[in-house]
Amino acid sequence: MTDAPMVDEKSAAIFLVCIFYAIHMVEEFSFGFVEWADRYFGRFDWTQNLLGNFIFFVFVAAACYGYHENQTRYLWAGMSVIMWILANSFIHVSCTTLGREYSPGVVTAVGIYLPGAVYFLVKWAGLGLLTWSNLIFSFLVGSMFFMLVPTFARAVFFHAQLAKVFRLVR
Repeated sequence: MTDAPMVDEKSAAIFLVCIFYAIHMVEEFSFGFVEWADRYFGRFDWTQNLLGNFIFFVFVAAACYGYHENQTRYLWAGMSVIMWILANSFIHVSCTTLGREYSPGVVTAVGIYLPGAVYFLVKWAGLGLLTWSNLIFSFLVGSMFFMLVPTFARAVFFHAQLAKVFRLVR
């Protein structure tokens, strides 16, 4: 892929998201995420957690690799990863605030994910890449498809706490 135009001279920085994700998983695994997620998302267990995080990590790593190798063709993938960590942060922060209890993962969501996302969005804005079409498409893929729609749909289906704090079910 050496023929691909180099838009971002520091494209390897996108792999920081993989490190962010690993640190985030340490917080979640260490402070009772599975038990918390069982209440907030409904019928959640360790098998789902490990399998789900493995699948997400593969998608995140593949998106980062695609962006790193060809920023022009896979800009949407890099931006989608950033939208995904923003959506993950939204869920942690909103559950902590509305549920009035600690959401395992909220510390790294606020302390690592949000500043990391801002870094990449500002970087892309400086390169002239932060267009409405790029933002909307990456939001749809990263936030809606990979995080918000499946998470909220599951919570509503199981009448879990996430759906209750957002008043989607009684």
